[in-house]
Parts: sequence; structure tokens; C-alpha cells
Amino acid sequence: MVPSDSPSAGYRLGGMPEYTDSIDIAVAPGLLFDYLADVSNLPRYMPRLTAVEEIGDGAVEVTACPMIEPGKQVEVKGRAWTRVDKPGRMFSWGSVGGRNGYKGTFDVDPQDGGSRLIVRITSERGDADAVRAGLQDTMSAIKRIVEG
Repeated sequence: MVPSDSPSAGYRLGGMPEYTDSIDIAVAPGLLFDYLADVSNLPRYMPRLTAVEEIGDGAVEVTACPMIEPGKQVEVKGRAWTRVDKPGRMFSWGSVGGRNGYKGTFDVDPQDGGSRLIVRITSERGDADAVRAGLQDTMSAIKRIVEG
């Protein structure tokens, strides 16, 4: 995974670094995309997300339990947006207000009889290692769940 402050990438979303990684998954692209784009599945594969409630027009209420320091989590509630581009197999999401702005995308492409999932996260969060770890945890969870 390469943060966008590396020589091979640029800053996004008002100067915030973008982190990108990918993983090959042995599931058809359409099936993987449909699973990812169903917001009720988000807490299953996003480790810190505990609840999501659709409120209409792509808006969702979310509850998360981020780690604020080693061994200490807090519960946070907020609003986020989601966008589904089914023909392009891209699912996007992002924060609305709050302390830590973020946005992300899942792109699903065909790959050797299965799929390649490309994940991009842009975050105000200053802890690059934590963002990278969260990205890895999310991709691993998706692979484990959908390959079953």
C-alpha cells in the first residue's frame, strides 16, 4: 500500500493523503460488487463499524468504535454518504461533517476468473499506520467472507 504522499502519488481531498491497495478475490465481479454495495453488510467487513442505518438518498447513520489510543476505544455516531455506480462496479462512501474527514472507494474489476478489489481511502487522520492497518483488515475480512 502506498500513501499518496509517496513520489508515485498525489494528495487528494484538500491535501489529505490517499492510501490505495488491492486484493484478488475468487468470486465473480458482479457478486462481489453486489455484496460490497449493500450498506447493511458494511459492519461485517469494516472492523471498527458496528452499525449502519440507511436514511435515504445514499445517506446513512453510522456507529463506529475507533481506537483512540492503544487499548482504548470510544463509540462515535455520525452521518455518511454512499454512492453506487453499478455499471462501473464502484462503491464510494465518505463522512459528512465530524472531526475526521474521510472518503473511500471500492472498485471491482474482473481478474483471472475472479475479481480484483481496489480500495482507495482518503483520510484526515494523521496516523498513517492505523489507516493502513484498517485497510488491510477490511480487505482481509471481505476476502474471508465472500470466498467463505
